[in-house]
Order: sequence, then structure tokens, then C-alpha cells
Amino acid sequence: MITQDEIKIKEHLNKKILIQKEYILDKVITNQKEKYDDEKYFFDENEARKIFKFLSKLTLDKGKKGSKVKLLRFQFEILTSILCVKNRETGFRRFKEAHLNIGRKNGKGSLVAWIIIYLYFTQDTYGAEYIIVANDIKQATNLFNTIKLTINNNKTLRKYVKITDSKKEMYRKATNSTLRVLSNEGGNLDSYASYIVVLDEVHEYKSDEAYSKLITGMGLWDDPIMFTTTTASSGEDETNLEYQMYSYSKQIENGEVDDESFYYAIYEAEKDCDIFDIDEWSNANPALGCFKKIDDFIKLAKKALAMKTFAAKFRRLYLNQHIATDNIKNAINMDLWRKCTKKINLEELKEYKICWCGLDLSSKNDITAFVMIFYDEDREKFIVYPHLFTPKDTIMEREEEDKNPYSEWVKSGDLIALEGKYINFELMMDYIYNLNNDFEFKKVGFDRWGSPTILNRLEEVWDIVPLGQGFQTITPFINDFEALLIDERLIIAENEVFEFMAKNVIAVYDEAMNVKYSKKKSKFKIDGIIGMIMGLGLAVEENEVSHYDPFAELEEIEE
Repeated sequence: MITQDEIKIKEHLNKKILIQKEYILDKVITNQKEKYDDEKYFFDENEARKIFKFLSKLTLDKGKKGSKVKLLRFQFEILTSILCVKNRETGFRRFKEAHLNIGRKNGKGSLVAWIIIYLYFTQDTYGAEYIIVANDIKQATNLFNTIKLTINNNKTLRKYVKITDSKKEMYRKATNSTLRVLSNEGGNLDSYASYIVVLDEVHEYKSDEAYSKLITGMGLWDDPIMFTTTTASSGEDETNLEYQMYSYSKQIENGEVDDESFYYAIYEAEKDCDIFDIDEWSNANPALGCFKKIDDFIKLAKKALAMKTFAAKFRRLYLNQHIATDNIKNAINMDLWRKCTKKINLEELKEYKICWCGLDLSSKNDITAFVMIFYDEDREKFIVYPHLFTPKDTIMEREEEDKNPYSEWVKSGDLIALEGKYINFELMMDYIYNLNNDFEFKKVGFDRWGSPTILNRLEEVWDIVPLGQGFQTITPFINDFEALLIDERLIIAENEVFEFMAKNVIAVYDEAMNVKYSKKKSKFKIDGIIGMIMGLGLAVEENEVSHYDPFAELEEIEE
């Protein structure tokens, strides 16, 4: 149900959408002239109109088939600022670098693609190299494909270029110009006579080597352009290329640096703004409501209020803020966790019979977790039941050292003490074998870097799924868990140790905004949570359970 608040939000944002969609071209051009015309530079009105006319004949590569490009106001302003501000004496473009720093899915890729297409077919610069670079070839290929599809959709343009898809190259014979895709890790980046360079998603770059090498090769030309496109990085690494470009832009803005050749367009929300400050949404997302669905944005903002990891991702990707994401404490919302917690007797779960499990081994003298996940199809909920093991002989010693009530947890049955100073694997396996008499373990997730001996033993009995604990593997599993927790589609067995683990989870993100729960950084052991994540991920996958993923929804461009 849409609330009154949501209606007001939409009404407010719709006014901003009209500003972007329904502008008077002559008025915007006049504003651009007033902004840039001075004794040294002028705004080339004729070229601005030429660009508008040229691009309006292109067909979008996404969305409704046959739809023509309709420039939003901010896109036209960026395009013409970069291409139409010229030196009165030489006629060459003023800006040699352009830094576009905008929240996700605001069309910056399309914007750069249109600039490249325009220059590629209208400039008579002979022998020019157009270079697209990203963190890897696959990512750079996305921009190449946008350019390729846009050209192929135009019967005039496609006649004048040869596209070699296998090499990710284009060649225009009339000007002997080549467009090619490269990885930023390539060792020969300084061998190109670069005329137009696009460094895409630079927040993910491990170094600024690609920038340094390619900008050196641009000295051959009178008016080359180096584009850096990005969303905010964490802001913690001063050597990160995004942060370097962002800082340099701010120095120019504040008058600390004088560089007339450097253009920047930074769309960001104010630091520490309220997540529901809708004016800040627009500040970071000029295309909100045009490419991004407002409904999805509202839903994501609500979830960001509920979960710290969602909030960090929301602020970084969609408010375009520099947010540290390598140490998100109390990553699990314990109010939501407790809402999902119920007293459960294991006997009650025998009716489900089938379960999916996660086994996370600790060091020999700590806590090892075996977590069972059941699926209640009628209620569309997952039931989480943990079994947590610890060595009996070191309980008092660790209790004194850690100040945690291990002995009380053992008495309550929340922690299972196994004889010995270390986790007795044989005793633990006997316990799990007994469970298997009453329940069918459909699949068991196991850390693939765990003991090969134990893995072999497990594989003799069950269908074991080796799972890495790195960002790529574990991110979708954590996303599933957090979405199900927010939607109250989990029933978690009451267990003080398990809850204590949940309280102490610290999450970390990489620059690509993949997430994992860090055992290393979390103050208390979180093996039970890792076991749950593995088992839950397998259960969700097996049951083909779908749930609303707002981040995925926001990646879709409206038709």
C-alpha cells in the first residue's frame, strides 16, 4: 500500500523530473553561453545545436525498441560543456579532461557513449585512437556494446565503420580511426596515440597506472579528452583514482587549484544527510524517475534504514557518498533478529524431514557450528536451527579470558561441550550422524579451504558443496539472508550463543560493493552465522525462492 508520505515524495520528485525532461533548448544554450563566455573562451552555440540534432537521431540500445535518444537537461549541459566550450584564439576545446562522478544508473555510460559516437563520426582527426578502459575486459565491453548497438541501430552510421566484435574493435576508414577496448592491467597502455580515452568505473582500479600511461600518449593531439567515470569510492584510500580525481575537482571548486582544462560534474548527497532527505536523492541522482524507478528507490531507502549493510551500500552507490565499508560494526539488525527468534524444539522440526546445512569449522579450541535450515513452504519461511560445539576442558580458562559465560551456555543447552581440550571431530561427527537418522541432509555447505581430510569424510556420506568465503561467493548468500530478515521470512531458533554471534558480526565491502562477514574483524566468533549463511544460501537456491531485491531492481532502466 502506498502511504501519504510516499505520495508526497513522488509529487516532489516529479517536479524535478519535469525540469530534466521538459526544458527549452534555447534557454539552456543561453545559460551555457552566460556561464562560459569570456575574453578567452566562448560557448559554440552552433555545435551545441548540431550535437542535439545528431544525438536525437540515434536509437537507444536499451528500453523500448526504436526509442530515440532524448537528452535530459543535465546530460545536455554536461555534453555541451565538454564539447562546445572553445578557445577564441585557436578554436580548440577548452577541456582536456572530464571527471563524471555520479550515483549508479544515471546514464553516465550512455552519456560517454554518445560523446564518443559523435566525435568518432564528426571529427576529421586522422589516425585517432579511441580507447575504452575498465577494471577488466568484461566491464569495458559493456560500454563498447552500448556504442556498437547504437551504431548498428542507425543505417547511416553503420555503413561507415567496420566492427570486429571478437576483438572488441571498430575501424573507420575515412579517418583511419580505431576504437578499442583494453583492461587497465594491460602492460602496453603507453603504446597508444590516445585521442579520446574513457577510464570507466575508476573507483575499482587498483592503481592510477592506466591513467598515467594513457594521458602521456595524448600529447600528440590539440584537443584530446580523457574521461574518468565513476561512483564514489570508500574515500579511505587517498591513492584510489576516483578519490584523487574527486579531491582534485574539489580543489578547483574551492579555488585552491587553477586548471582551466579540467571539467568535473559531481553529483553527490551532503555528507551525513538523512537517508530520507529526498532533495539529496536528486542531488546524487539527476536522472531519478527517468532511469531509476522512484518506487524502487523508496523501498531501498526503507531497507537502508533497517540494515547497516544496506545503508552503507545505499549511501555509496546511490547517494554517491564516500562511505567506509571495511568495518561495519553490528551489521545485523538485532531488533529484526529478535522479531524472527522463536523457541523451537528440534523434535518439532521432524515434520519437515529435509534440511540444508552449513558446517563451519573453527580453530581446534573454539566454537564449531553445524546449522540446519528447513523450509516451510506454506508460510514461505526458512527455519534456522544451530548446533554449536566447543571443547569442554578449556571452558573455564576461556571464560576467564574472554569474559563470556561459556559454562552457563553449556548448562542451558545452547552450547554443546565435547570432551577434550580441542574440538573432538569424532564426537562431533557422531552427533551429526545421529541427527541424520531423523533428518535428510539435502546439501551441506562447507568452507572449501577447510581440512581436506574432514571434507573427504563428509563427502563419503553427504552431498557436500564446497563454498569459498570470499566476496564473490558469499555476497549473494548474505543478500538473501538480509532480505529475508528484513521481510521477516526467517524463524530463528532461540539460542543465546547464536544471538551473541549475530550481535558481533562486522561486515566488510570491497570496492565493487560485494560484501562478506569478517571472522577476522568480528570481536567474538561468528562461526554459527557463517554456517547459517552457507546453509541458507543453499536452501534458497534449491527452493527457487524469490524475494524483492531492491538493488537488482534499481539496475533495471525504465523503458
